Amino acid sequence: MKTPIKDLDRDFQCSLVLKDMIPKGSIVNSFLFFAGNIEFNLASSSRFICAHTSKYVIYEFWDCLMEDCQKVYDIVTCDSFKFRDENIFNVLQENWPKYRDPYVRASLFFLLNRCSATGMISSGKLDQKNFNPIALSHLKRFNPSNFHLMYDKNQNISQAIDNVKETDYLLFPMGTFQYNFLNHGKSKGYETESVDHRDLKSKLKNENRKWLLIYNFHPHLFKSYKEHNITMIDKYGRRTLQRDACKEVIVANF
Repeated sequence: MKTPIKDLDRDFQCSLVLKDMIPKGSIVNSFLFFAGNIEFNLASSSRFICAHTSKYVIYEFWDCLMEDCQKVYDIVTCDSFKFRDENIFNVLQENWPKYRDPYVRASLFFLLNRCSATGMISSGKLDQKNFNPIALSHLKRFNPSNFHLMYDKNQNISQAIDNVKETDYLLFPMGTFQYNFLNHGKSKGYETESVDHRDLKSKLKNENRKWLLIYNFHPHLFKSYKEHNITMIDKYGRRTLQRDACKEVIVANF
């Protein structure tokens, strides 16, 4: 099943390799959930996904879609919901969580994501090419199976990991690796879920359950995780042994 929203930083192509690593029927707890392209792909192929987020606005968006995606579709496509001015777009980016109706907030979440050049909700230049009939059809037909959503209120990622009691795999679709040296004081959007990559590595060092990290290619990963199994993925989603062809990296402790 295709996700109705986009995530430019985590547009992973490695689903087929993940399915080789994670057997059918497995329980998978996935963290830092946003667009869910990996999670929905696994769920539609008989893996049972529990997706975690510490951001209520992300949880609310998906909760509204699972409850009544037709209602979100109707709001998004109504005439009064259209805008043609970049200034209005910028105002909506700043104020969208302040609307009282959760379905209006969910509809703005979808609209701003599809119309933002970055795919973020609270930032990015106006670019409407991805607000199209294909995206709207994915929204209207949204009906995931084998999928559960968890809101980890007031929990950092380490606490959320500790609170998982039953799982076969822990999955972390990370995106771009960051050293986290300059993150303090940075402006963050309502939907931005931060994680310290070094702290997560330290946390997973003592984790006995099976886990997988998915990153965009970064040379530091091969040094940082040299004691673990690293699978390189090319731009077509296939395993590769050539580092210059590597676009994504799967790090696993098994």
